[in-house]
Amino acid sequence: MAAESLDAHRELIGAALSLGGTRAVLDALARALDCWCLVLDESRAAWHCSPPEARRHAARLRLDVERLGLQSPLHTAYLDLGNDQVAVLPIRRDGTVAGHLVAGRPQRLSPAERGVLTSAAGLLSLELTFRDETLAAHRRARLAVLRLAAGEHPGLAESTAQTLGVALPAEPFRVAMLGTDPARVPDLLRAAEGHPALGQVSALVVPFDRHSVVVLIPVAEGDAQALEEVLHQVPRSRGAVTEGVPLTGLADGLRRARSVFLSGAKDSGPGRLVLARDVATAGLLAQLDTPGARGWADTLLEPLERHAGRSRLDLISTLRVFLANNGHIDASATALGIHRHTLRYRLGRITELLGTDLDDPTARAELWLALRLREAQA
Repeated sequence: MAAESLDAHRELIGAALSLGGTRAVLDALARALDCWCLVLDESRAAWHCSPPEARRHAARLRLDVERLGLQSPLHTAYLDLGNDQVAVLPIRRDGTVAGHLVAGRPQRLSPAERGVLTSAAGLLSLELTFRDETLAAHRRARLAVLRLAAGEHPGLAESTAQTLGVALPAEPFRVAMLGTDPARVPDLLRAAEGHPALGQVSALVVPFDRHSVVVLIPVAEGDAQALEEVLHQVPRSRGAVTEGVPLTGLADGLRRARSVFLSGAKDSGPGRLVLARDVATAGLLAQLDTPGARGWADTLLEPLERHAGRSRLDLISTLRVFLANNGHIDASATALGIHRHTLRYRLGRITELLGTDLDDPTARAELWLALRLREAQA
């Protein structure tokens, strides 16, 4: 038995040193003790199982762990689960319980086998600590890239992202600021990092400060819904999100999202995601929404309306996307699904019809207000 125990310890250590991580350790433990085993995380959900069918025990074990109050790092429990004898050991992290290792089989474990199980729990604690440190390093890298881009250094942000292995989302992307009570921000961060849809589009999730998380998500169908799903996972959370911006517009987008988050989003209620452009212009539009202002907007846009009556080219939508992207050609062309040369042609037609200069900030602001007043009437 001593030789078998020594072999089991060696196999566990080899598994822990492999690239398989927790799953490799559990598989080695299941072979060494001829048992099924699983790991319950902090929320007592099944994290890993070996063999996979051991997951069927998770619901019952969750209730047993809660009933027994196994929250001490030194508390090991043995219980009956149907025909199996089950051992439950804490997985420690910084002196607290970060989860539980569970092993079960019909026969009770011998003292030597309990020693193997204890070693497995210790190796899983080291694995969890390493995983946490790695995750913290990745989060710091993402924050560094965001700060460079928000400091209006897009070129440096891109080179730093490449060096640190941070994947930047495809442009244009929305800038979202999500927040909740400081004690729940870690939960909000984990919810965003673990959301399948955000992961599929390579959204950049960044721990911004003790109150909020920033998410850069490519403009796509269902993008706002994914952010709302994250908010609904964490009590008392709320958020604000911009329209699509290029990397060069991140600084402005972040300022707008933060401004709305700290003002308008507070009044939106928990679980709500507010569009920054809606809040930013709603108060002004309420003051401007008069018959005279509506007449001004109709007159300003009338040449484009008249053109729409004799052409299939939707110049009004083109103008709106161009203004929403702060006049950035590449981001606007991408959002419209056209080549930038095609966009330049359309903008030239708009300039001719309106007799205005789209490079003039005042002209762009007037056109944006006219479009918003027009939409309010629709």
